[in-house]
Amino acid sequence: MASRAGSPNKNKAFLLNRLKDMFGNDFDPIIRMAEQATELHRLANERRDIVSLKASIDAWDKVAVYVEPKLKATNYDQELGEPVPFIINIVGP
Repeated sequence: MASRAGSPNKNKAFLLNRLKDMFGNDFDPIIRMAEQATELHRLANERRDIVSLKASIDAWDKVAVYVEPKLKATNYDQELGEPVPFIINIVGP
């Protein structure tokens, strides 16, 4: 029998419990990612180099997938003319 959508499986639950044992009961990997992204962003603003800015953008991109829905790409064919009908499907994490 399949588990409820979004509920952690045994391996994820075990890993999260181990991380909480190591880093405290209030540990949350997404919050930790956001904290680290904030630190990278601060460093990137200080250094003003491409590598630091890229690292900051990549970090925020990884955090964003947990809070913003992904939009499905659409194609446009000029031969179809205007207006172009399309449907946006929002895909969850």
